[in-house]
Amino acid sequence: MAAALPGTVASAFGAVGITGSGVFARTLAPAAQPLFIVSAVMLVFGGLLCSKVVTALLASGSALLYVSMFVLASGGSMGDGMMAMTSARHTTAASQADALTFYAGLSLLTLTIAAIVWRRRHAECRPVVKLSRSPALRA
Repeated sequence: MAAALPGTVASAFGAVGITGSGVFARTLAPAAQPLFIVSAVMLVFGGLLCSKVVTALLASGSALLYVSMFVLASGGSMGDGMMAMTSARHTTAASQADALTFYAGLSLLTLTIAAIVWRRRHAECRPVVKLSRSPALRA
């Protein structure tokens, strides 16, 4: 069932006219990586308001998602001295690792966000960093 998720999302976007080769996708593609990094940093800073464990889980989930979407998806070349993978067996293994890291990262983020909601409802969040309210925000 989880294997059908990417196809379902792609078909939903395709139904409204957003495809991987469309103008919309090509326009937004250069901004995808910086937007992901900014949103991951915001999640980790938000986790600091709950606990160290939540922050660590958010950071590791974000890192796994980043690796699966931007490192492994682009081939993960480490430099000019490394030989490129050419056999079909290695390519299949790389795509399986890509899916594995994606779903592991997505699971970590989903479970951590659920844990944050549960901890906040039960008043169990212990902030790592306490933010003081500035006089400008009170007005």
